[in-house]
Amino acid sequence: MSHRAAVRRPLAADSIMRASLAVSPTPPRRLLARLAGRLRCRMLGFLLLVPAVAIAQSPAPLPRPDLDLVTNGTVMALLRLADGSRIVGGRFSSVNGTPRLNLAKLRPDGTLDPDWNPAPDREVYALADDGAGHVYVGGWFYAIGGQTRDNLARIDAGGNGAADPAWDPAPSSFVYALDVDAAGRVYVGGQFDTIGGQTRSHLARLSASGSGAADPAWNPAPDGNVLVLARDASGALYAGGAFFEVAGQPRRALARFADDGTLDGAWDAAVTGGSVRALAYGSGALYVGGEFTGIGGQGLRYLARLASNGTLDAAWNPAPDRAVDTLAVDASGAVYAAGPFSAIGGQPRSLLARLIGSGAADPAWNPAPNGSVAVLSPSGGAIDVGGRFFTIGGGYRLGLATLDTTAAAVGAGPDVESPASGTTMLLRRPYGLLVGGQFLKADGRLTPYALRLGSDGSIDTTPHPDDAILALIAASIGEPGPLTVSGLLRAVVALPDGSFVFGGSFTSVGGVPRQYLAKLRADGTLDPVFNPSASSGVYALAVDAAGHVYAGGRFTSVGGQPRERLVKLDGVSGAVDPIWNPGADEEVSALAVDSGGHVYAGGTFASAGGQARSYLVKLDGGGSGSADAAWNPGADRYVRALAVDGAGHVYAGGDFATIGGVARERIARLDGGSGAVDPAWNPGADDDVRALAAAPGGLIYAGGDFAVIGGLPRRGLAALAGSDVLFADGFEP
Repeated sequence: MSHRAAVRRPLAADSIMRASLAVSPTPPRRLLARLAGRLRCRMLGFLLLVPAVAIAQSPAPLPRPDLDLVTNGTVMALLRLADGSRIVGGRFSSVNGTPRLNLAKLRPDGTLDPDWNPAPDREVYALADDGAGHVYVGGWFYAIGGQTRDNLARIDAGGNGAADPAWDPAPSSFVYALDVDAAGRVYVGGQFDTIGGQTRSHLARLSASGSGAADPAWNPAPDGNVLVLARDASGALYAGGAFFEVAGQPRRALARFADDGTLDGAWDAAVTGGSVRALAYGSGALYVGGEFTGIGGQGLRYLARLASNGTLDAAWNPAPDRAVDTLAVDASGAVYAAGPFSAIGGQPRSLLARLIGSGAADPAWNPAPNGSVAVLSPSGGAIDVGGRFFTIGGGYRLGLATLDTTAAAVGAGPDVESPASGTTMLLRRPYGLLVGGQFLKADGRLTPYALRLGSDGSIDTTPHPDDAILALIAASIGEPGPLTVSGLLRAVVALPDGSFVFGGSFTSVGGVPRQYLAKLRADGTLDPVFNPSASSGVYALAVDAAGHVYAGGRFTSVGGQPRERLVKLDGVSGAVDPIWNPGADEEVSALAVDSGGHVYAGGTFASAGGQARSYLVKLDGGGSGSADAAWNPGADRYVRALAVDGAGHVYAGGDFATIGGVARERIARLDGGSGAVDPAWNPGADDDVRALAAAPGGLIYAGGDFAVIGGLPRRGLAALAGSDVLFADGFEP
């Protein structure tokens, strides 16, 4: 009997890895990995020390907000144990908010096992079990279960998931596929060239005892990566991948080994045109998926069914329009296929399908995940689906879902999560702070792409008059809403009458043509008059006290008039100001206006307003928009965000390391009059600052890709004291 994950697909980026590593040296072995790990630790210690000693980080962020912003993780391996528990592997950091690095165990009731936590330090691609309480884990990692292990380990299926202290085959590179035979021997496929103390190319058989030595008598040596393994009812082993030769015989992409491990010399599926990436055995047949364009002497592409003797079943032909990456067969004989296709079995099907009969797509089963599927595991009347998606079957499921096999209804289950990339948009409103970004959940609550923070720093879900703009922010990133936006929203400003002007990379709003700029009226409907029509993306907006709207981006014309990346518009009609035309030689990605009507612009430019200016400029808000000749702090890199507070301080965020000749890590405060850098205000961030918003009371909100700001952990969003004030409640509206 074979013990392995029911079906496992190598990670979605395999093709990229294979392409890059095919012309690169073999990845570092254990010694190099350990040295690299020590170096990383020492560098981390140094970096953590430097802010405390060399650069004082002040102010620290306020206690709130301190949100756990997450997006979907990626599930690349699934294994169902005899007791109904499931092992989930891939690339993720938490399961329903509980830290779990790349590997987790779900109890039979679907809840997370609180004790089992092997925590491999990198990605898991393959799982198998021996039926005797051990789980084999393959992938790309250097440590797991409390032991140093390169890419392959045996861990306890129970307890805390500790790694076997003796079993350590140490493959030299990635492990993509695992299988355990009835005798307990472990078959390993991947990219390695040494394993278990022997030279072995891409495929090896290991002893389950001792250190996991490679079988000295078994060495089929395929000449390319082995991506998938499967076993049939007779015990024969099938290996699929990107090879051309096995055991000295021509075998492209697919080979069969008898149960004693010898290559079946008479069995040759005659694959042509590409790799085999998926295998599944069921109902007496072998199902084969991949990138191939021919098999069994026929021009069947991407998916085929073979008899046990290797002959092609030409009558079974779902004919997907693109590759198949993973397969599974359930007890009824239905076949599940996943890959980047959009049609299969005679039906439109995006990324995932259930095939019945002669390969027709089941008309009642169409879960339509919004991201790639890497692994499928049927059991009873349900199938577990893992991948890189976050919606499937009409509902939100992050990375992992259990679907009914009859109608693809989504069952209850945990979310598999990764840290979100951060916050990209902030808008201060009377009803709280609107936050937009690439997150799906905040503090365990589903908040796709946009949320509102109340005055106490907590998530506010109560209805407010400006909910329409919050929905529009979410809709532009991907969440369905009352108005569909054809591209990403990059900037939004509120006008005195309660309306909103927004810009981005879209060309229509609610089906109505709008080139990169549009306006939402206070009632949430699209303004039919405001339509300046920019020639390219609008990435920054600001509004002055008189209601004029300033826009920056990549455009070279607006409203039919030449405007190099900066424009001033009438806030009501959208008409272009005929005089204001400072121009910038590169992208403008940040704008802010002070109480005196001066316009601050940041971006990637080297000149603006007729002056040489490095990434940051102060412009006259009237007249032609000339640059202030005396105000020239200059940054060494991209300025992505700007804000001005009530005292006239200018806050700049981006990916710079110096500004105004002073060391500042990605965030700084400048004097609005002179451009001098505030010597005392220096929170520092460990990654890009992409959004800033000033609030009454001297509070500054910062959003971006950072995980640490002001010397404290804050994932993508923080509140900083802009002035020398203290807040009794730790948060000020």
